[in-house]
This record gives sequence, C-alpha cells and structure tokens, in this order.
Amino acid sequence: LLNAIRSGSNKFFLGTDSAAHPKDAKESSCGCAGVFTAHAALEFYVQAFEEAGALEHFENFCSKNGPNFYGLPINENKIKLVKKKQQIVKEIPFGNN
Repeated sequence: LLNAIRSGSNKFFLGTDSAAHPKDAKESSCGCAGVFTAHAALEFYVQAFEEAGALEHFENFCSKNGPNFYGLPINENKIKLVKKKQQIVKEIPFGNN
C-alpha cells in the first residue's frame, strides 16, 4: 500500500467504509468487522502520505483520481488541513448505545 501511495498512480484513490454500527452489534459473538474512521479519515490518510514521503500525491489521491476514473467532474471546493495535535475520540454515540 505504501508503494502505491509513493507511486502517484492515478489508479489509486480515496475510499472509505463509513457504515457505523451500534456498539452492541460490534461487541457480539457475530460482530460487525472494522473500525469506524469517517470522522478522521482525511487525518489518517494525510498521516500515511506524510510518513511515506508522498504528500505531493495527496490531493490527486483524495480529489482527482476518483472522479477522473468515473468520468465525473472534479469538485472545485477546497479544504485546508492544518497539522496540530488532536484528540481522537474513543467512542462516538450511535443508535441506542
């Protein structure tokens, strides 16, 4: 995966699985797999790109490669990520949990 990040190939682009599950569905004998990261996905991705020495490919990975692959227009809106210490919450309330 890190080599894919470093390559800058337009065949790779951002995707998340942001299907949250209630705590009782996660903590059961037949629990739902995965970790909900939608609230901090960009932060996790940019950290991986920075550690891989590939920040120059981050915008294309997040914003251009996907729309280009699907023949969709590129979103012209911009965001600014600021590097600072941040506390990631341990749990996010969801459903009845």
